[in-house]
Amino acid sequence: MKCCARSRRSYLWFGLVFLSAAQLLPGKDKEKEKPAEPYALLYGTCFDGRGFSLPGARVVVELASEPVGKMRKKKWEMGSSQRGEFTVRLPAGRHTFRVAAAKAGFQPAEKTVSFEADERQDIVLSLEAEPDKK
Repeated sequence: MKCCARSRRSYLWFGLVFLSAAQLLPGKDKEKEKPAEPYALLYGTCFDGRGFSLPGARVVVELASEPVGKMRKKKWEMGSSQRGEFTVRLPAGRHTFRVAAAKAGFQPAEKTVSFEADERQDIVLSLEAEPDKK
């Protein structure tokens, strides 16, 4: 009985020492940290013509409007997840993007989305199955 109580106290003591040591370790200097740049978030879902999620679709997001200022990147590519979802961080500001999705056996889908500032936009892309060719 004493053995177990002593063991529990030693684990508790070790935990307290570990937590206090983590607080005392030097971390990043708060004054030198750069503030996070604002961004726009595009969240989308790909579906097939029957309304089921479409995993593995290739999604391309391209800047459609003229860039204001210096923009490092003008094209983003990704694949949809197992649930047909995709997410991309885009530069904040007044921009218009063309979003296209494609997958073998389906007709491609395309939409345009506009951002005014650092905001989130949700879109749905529906890819219809290609008709069987006989």
